[in-house]
Amino acid sequence: MAQVFEGITVLDFSRGRPGAVATMIMSDFGADVIKVEPPGGDPFRRWPGALQWDRGKKSVILDLKTDDGRRSARRLARQADVVVESYRPGVARRLGVDYETLSADRSDLVYCSLTGFGAKGPYSRYKGYEGAVAAKSGRMMMFSGLNGREGPNFVAVQGASHSAAMALVRGAVAALYVRNRTGRGQRVETSLLQAVTPFDHCGWVQGQMAVKDPERYPEDPYVGLGRPNPTGYLSVRTRDGRWMILANIVERLFRSMLHTLDLGHVYDNPRFASAPNIPDDDRKALERLVLERMQEKTLAEWMDIFVNQTADVAAEPYMTSREGVDHPQMVHMGQVADVADPRVGPMRQLGPLVKMERTPGGPKWPAPEPGEHTEEVLAGLNGASPARSNKTRSNGASAPMPRHPLEGVTVLDLGTVINGPLGCSLLSELGARVIRIEAPGGDYLRHSLGGLAVHRTMAGSEGMCLNLKTPEGQEIVRKLAARADILLHSMRPGAPERTGIGYSQLAEINPGLVYLYSGGYGATGPHSRRPSMAPIPGAVCGGAMAQMGRDNLPPPERELTIEEVEEGSRKLGRANDGSTDHCSAMGNSVGMLLGLYAREHTGRGQYIEASMLGSNAYANVDDFFRYEGKPPRRIPDGNGYGPHALYRLYPARDGWVFLACPFQEEWRALCETIDRRDLLEDPRFSTPEGRLEHDEALAAELARVFAAGAPLEWERLLTSADVACVKAEDRGMYYFYDEDPHVRENGFITQVETARLGRFWRYGPLLRFSHTEGKAGPGVLRGEHTKPILLELGYTEEQIAGFKDAGVIDWEEP
Repeated sequence: MAQVFEGITVLDFSRGRPGAVATMIMSDFGADVIKVEPPGGDPFRRWPGALQWDRGKKSVILDLKTDDGRRSARRLARQADVVVESYRPGVARRLGVDYETLSADRSDLVYCSLTGFGAKGPYSRYKGYEGAVAAKSGRMMMFSGLNGREGPNFVAVQGASHSAAMALVRGAVAALYVRNRTGRGQRVETSLLQAVTPFDHCGWVQGQMAVKDPERYPEDPYVGLGRPNPTGYLSVRTRDGRWMILANIVERLFRSMLHTLDLGHVYDNPRFASAPNIPDDDRKALERLVLERMQEKTLAEWMDIFVNQTADVAAEPYMTSREGVDHPQMVHMGQVADVADPRVGPMRQLGPLVKMERTPGGPKWPAPEPGEHTEEVLAGLNGASPARSNKTRSNGASAPMPRHPLEGVTVLDLGTVINGPLGCSLLSELGARVIRIEAPGGDYLRHSLGGLAVHRTMAGSEGMCLNLKTPEGQEIVRKLAARADILLHSMRPGAPERTGIGYSQLAEINPGLVYLYSGGYGATGPHSRRPSMAPIPGAVCGGAMAQMGRDNLPPPERELTIEEVEEGSRKLGRANDGSTDHCSAMGNSVGMLLGLYAREHTGRGQYIEASMLGSNAYANVDDFFRYEGKPPRRIPDGNGYGPHALYRLYPARDGWVFLACPFQEEWRALCETIDRRDLLEDPRFSTPEGRLEHDEALAAELARVFAAGAPLEWERLLTSADVACVKAEDRGMYYFYDEDPHVRENGFITQVETARLGRFWRYGPLLRFSHTEGKAGPGVLRGEHTKPILLELGYTEEQIAGFKDAGVIDWEEP
């Protein structure tokens, strides 16, 4: 079968997780990926996840500090279609593998660059560790209060790295798509500091509106912080001491849950008659009833009920990543794959990111040894022509550069809440025309927090309100689908066909349609008809259990008071923070572009499935695999400071710092800079293994050091010695991006305007291109573009008025 990246060669100079995951995805879908490593190999190979994210690649050792190494790298680049690198600004130029040098030989080269903090500004030279970016940006305040203390809390799931990996794939595909039309490549740039921004889908605009219009949008104490779980999201303990998540915030599901638990009688009580829409005191009383009821059966008994006896309760056990690998739905969907690794034996790894009907992907072979293919790859250069012709690589196209990479591409967004609409909004940033279709009452997010979140989840979209339960509404969406390139929906299996928008129904009228089903579980399999909300993949894929930290839940055999159960429920609820929707959106965005690019050489659209479980397994790529003897995941301590003394938060004078110092040379630089050479001589701390064994003692030593200075003093001192140590933002992301000059110098925020809110800033597009522009718009009013789009389809003013009167369409006034 054809593959998405058939005939594409990728040269990967990156180090660490984000670039490696991006090129793993490209390898899984057919690209030939050559991993270029320094003498001794990529230092991040020591991280357990490297066995997974380096799979399917060839490894070449080149010393880019030598003339021979640079010459070989340049010759390799002449044969490549895509280059990926993650050097700090200026390093690629010194090593002779910068965009200007390599594109001088290949005008159609796509060159993808990832930095930690951006290409310029005061932080551009800082090492781009995930923890440093999460702390500096305020992301760590999302979990503030989880462990009963104030201040930032370590983030276990590396969301910025996941987002950056997905952005790199989107950028590469978009640039290749442009190349097919113009014959020209370009540079694509992103950073972890940009990539982390989608996780703040509302705080940034709430903060601004509280200043701009305090009467309409009063100050919210949770701006920039993790918000308490809404009614319907509840972590519960079963009779055998296991924990589950109940995730039923939609009223229909909430009622189904109570009836399934034999608690339907609570609706006879006036306190609970309007549940889940009840005051906090009543909510807590009702939650206690649910917590008590859940302790009457074992986990297995409850799951039998939820899976086999009802299809209308969202519930899953809390699992580690190691356990989630064997979830029956993951296995059924092919979202895990068995790989025979020569170092560790049989290994269950992640499968392909999305399931593609015509151009399927999957692992090719296990991760190579460092330099395993050096001789083979360099020998191949000796017989190769200097470079393949532009005609071979870009079909001879020579059209002018478009303004935006996805100019002319139309996307129909029939998703819900965050994971569907945000995924489509990420394509809008690339210039696609996104038409957002909502039910007449509007999306769920329009009815919470003043509807402000749509300025991220629907940013850059056009808005329509259609009643798809009517024949006229179905006719309209079919006319739209006939003109569209991509369609996304998140309806449960069977619903699209009843609505007239099943894949086979639409493929008849538009064979080129790329059709992505963004479900919780997938269209088939043992859990396919079950509902899924944000906490479900957080529980299944291991993120919530990792975020809880060490020894934060009592052992299963211990009996708990109801108060202890409530406290465990509170902690798990905070740990399972809802970022899973955002991670799913990123997976959706990549799936849609993979389908679009596959169409370039197959000439046909196809059916694609993405699931919340699958996308969030990728967010946990550092641990979502298993093999005999696999080391345990490094999770934060019980106080939420971090996984070990050299990668954690420390209280400082009047604030916090985050230290990222995992490698030996950094450890030495740290000790010398803080004038603690005695730590270098202490036999307990002389080796990485010794430092981990005596982690508590080392953390105590460093805690005393950091407590004596102010955060910015430590940041200036240690970063000047090339040790990653940053002041941790202790108010939230909104404040950092609103106030920090580095953000504006890099253009990471941009101004937008709406009739209702006036002018305000939003996070800028995650990707920048050298020859095309990104696009950043605000959200849309409910149904704002319904009338002009219907006129575009050929409907008359009279027909449109009739549709509105009949409830087929709707819109709100500014």
